[in-house]
Amino acid sequence: MEKRLNISEIASLAGVSTATVSRVLNDYPYVKESTRERVKKVIQETNYRVNAIARKLRRKRTHTIGVIVSNVLSPFYSVIAKSVEDVAIKNNFSTVLCNGGDKPEKEAKYLEVLHENRVDGIIISPTGKNKDYLNFLLASGIPIVFIDRPTEGVDCDIVMVNNMDVTFNALDFAIKKGYKKIGCIAGPQDRYTGIERFKGYKKALENNGIAYDESLVRFGDFTYESGYSLARELLDSEKPDLLFVANSDMALGAYKYISEKGYKIPHELGFLMFDDPQWASLVTPRVTVISQPVYMLGSTAADILFKRIMEGGQFMDQSPLKIILEAKFVVRESI
Repeated sequence: MEKRLNISEIASLAGVSTATVSRVLNDYPYVKESTRERVKKVIQETNYRVNAIARKLRRKRTHTIGVIVSNVLSPFYSVIAKSVEDVAIKNNFSTVLCNGGDKPEKEAKYLEVLHENRVDGIIISPTGKNKDYLNFLLASGIPIVFIDRPTEGVDCDIVMVNNMDVTFNALDFAIKKGYKKIGCIAGPQDRYTGIERFKGYKKALENNGIAYDESLVRFGDFTYESGYSLARELLDSEKPDLLFVANSDMALGAYKYISEKGYKIPHELGFLMFDDPQWASLVTPRVTVISQPVYMLGSTAADILFKRIMEGGQFMDQSPLKIILEAKFVVRESI
């Protein structure tokens, strides 16, 4: 009697990754022979069957694309999802939205789900992990466009902003306004955006002859909760002249704590944030920001993806594109 196991169960029984099982099922060449035989043995012993109709359909368009974002509740990724969907609708495609949660294992699961559902392409804000599976999907002919962040070892189209340069320019401006003791709630240092924005912070200090002080820096995870707790930790132990927060979710948490403590912005504390959510221009005083062209990030990524899908081999053979859009420093009243 045929057992209806999925790829994850086959992988578990064989002691390999789901990507390796997919490679074996699709006769992908770069698999060790011993591993290939082990996977095949499990497949034979469990009577696993590949759906021949589904395999045939993989060669045809399903008119769906997958979108994997880090946090669907974030205003940044909500706009990304909307902009991709708008382009998809114009091309008579549907979108499958997945919330990766910045977790590599969750991202891998969604990549597998999208692959099994035969999407025609994928737009993803990657965790920086799952290199092998992403390369396998690309080798299988599924176009992928990275948005906001690259993944080392994966050569595909990417659309991003000038994170380090615009952060440097904003903080250089603030320093020249007289701020010297600058606190920072940075993003995680295993993510490209967190690394690049922190580099911009350090470069601005260095270029203005200000010594880097680790007591003024905290590293968050790009969430509201980390912004709130780290602002409390930093401001209760140090008193910077200016606080720079590296994304909008952490900034909202930090701003809430600042309000609870009764700090007067900008008279007692300057405030600068990366991103420009609606609330930043509605509070008093309005917040000085680094504004990303968020809608354009998503729509540009989608335009590239559909060019890969619709033009097929002609465009698929061209080298991956790297598009860097310009974020803008918007001066308001918080510094």
